[in-house]
Amino acid sequence: MANHHPIIRAYGLHWRIEHIYWGKAGTKGTLLGAKSRSRNAQKVDFREQRGIYALYADYELVYVGQTGPKDQRLFKRLKDHKKDHLSERWNRFSWFGTLWVRENSMLSADTNNLSATIAIGLDNLEAIVIAVSEPRLNLQRGKWGQAKKYFQYLDDRLKDADDREEEEE
Repeated sequence: MANHHPIIRAYGLHWRIEHIYWGKAGTKGTLLGAKSRSRNAQKVDFREQRGIYALYADYELVYVGQTGPKDQRLFKRLKDHKKDHLSERWNRFSWFGTLWVRENSMLSADTNNLSATIAIGLDNLEAIVIAVSEPRLNLQRGKWGQAKKYFQYLDDRLKDADDREEEEE
């Protein structure tokens, strides 16, 4: 029987760079998302996600890339772009990941043996291109199949820093 799972299992659109906790000495950064915007929503760390991503200056597309092989995961690629020739040219990003979120809100194992039907693959690729470029004449928003959308979630360490800044003012 053919595998009917989509290539893209989870995605996030137009997340803000300033809502990422990049980490400090001795702590890893996080790339948090949730299925809803509710304060009680279960958080998922997408730092190890694989797939395709797009960088934006506000909502203008400026760069498209992929996570690539080995240790080139989503968080690392974004962190690299904070230091390279693109560093001052983007403030938002979208991502389209091949790893799904398990029941325990952790990412699935790697997808080295990923397979899908050509029709599902084409639907996913079309959905990515539409989501990234937002062509004004496309009325259809893309067929995501079983892929789940995640909203960016602000790491509590960033909220604490914002609260301290407000108290100091």
